[in-house]
Amino acid sequence: MPPEHVQFASEARRQLLEQLYAPGRLRGGLLFGSLRDGVLDVLLASPSGFPWWYADADATVLTVDERYAFGWSDCVAAVHGEQVDWQGNWIAYPNSSLPDIREDLTWLHLGASQGLFDGCHILVVVGWDKGTLAGRAYSFDAGESQALECNLGKMS
Repeated sequence: MPPEHVQFASEARRQLLEQLYAPGRLRGGLLFGSLRDGVLDVLLASPSGFPWWYADADATVLTVDERYAFGWSDCVAAVHGEQVDWQGNWIAYPNSSLPDIREDLTWLHLGASQGLFDGCHILVVVGWDKGTLAGRAYSFDAGESQALECNLGKMS
């Protein structure tokens, strides 16, 4: 069952807040969690690697070093068990604010064309909204973008 609702554990929120407190460049990374009954619980939000890894002109915020991603996946599985796995990616803009929704969809379509986003693997765009951590989440299934409910508050 594809996710309909995305919620973040305190550790994932902390990791995203750390990224928002360091504005200046487009940032992104990996989301790890588990999906059950249409609810994606995000437990960890890692960076995508070290910034100097992505000096290549062809690299984008969605570019992730495979070795880095596999390393994170192995660590997460060792600590949390096999029910926790890579569930998608996150993006934060240089000014740490939420951008126009059309920019989100540009990244979603680019990531979908690269095989990153589908009905089960999502994109979350995070930023400040009136001084509060906020985000928008999307899946991409059968050629269509789908907005998901995104809760960056405490998990219920």
